[in-house]
Amino acid sequence: MLRGMSDGKPSARAVSGEAAPREALPPQAEEVLGGTPVLLPPPGPIQIQTGLRLLEVLCPPGQEKDVGAWVLRRNLPVHLAEDRLVPDLAGWRRERWKEPEAGEGVTLAPDWACEVLSDETESWDRGHKMLAYGLGRVGHVWLVHPGMRTLEVYLFEGFSWSLLDVWEEQGPVKAAPFEALAWDLSALWAG
Repeated sequence: MLRGMSDGKPSARAVSGEAAPREALPPQAEEVLGGTPVLLPPPGPIQIQTGLRLLEVLCPPGQEKDVGAWVLRRNLPVHLAEDRLVPDLAGWRRERWKEPEAGEGVTLAPDWACEVLSDETESWDRGHKMLAYGLGRVGHVWLVHPGMRTLEVYLFEGFSWSLLDVWEEQGPVKAAPFEALAWDLSALWAG
């Protein structure tokens, strides 16, 4: 079974009775959930730009994707059990980080993941992906919605996600797990 997105809602499209081999998948099938490849639309220009702006806020130019005790990566495949997820941004505490082999994903769950939402992927990111992050024991997840100009911060405790805070439009942000860093939410939005 090959899962895809249609009109912003998850849909299933049969390929065969079993999961398709990786080489038979179209290039946009970067994620796998429960052993089943998932087709997602590529991020749009707004989502890409917002993710780059957030990375620059958390890790200003010249710091080589390092922010204090953190290592941040963009669009790096993360393998959690039989799931393969590609967070828009992910971070590991430096003491836990191990650089993956070239061309390989990471098998170590991130301490923080961020998804930049679009109309086409929001239900996937909020539903299936948040569940997979929880099962993989990712500590914090941020959901950034450029269209609504919001940042939602979640903490995984025990067996569920707790919404810690929501920021809208602009204003000072000090968000877990990067509470030591103060920045303005308006830095993420174009013009």
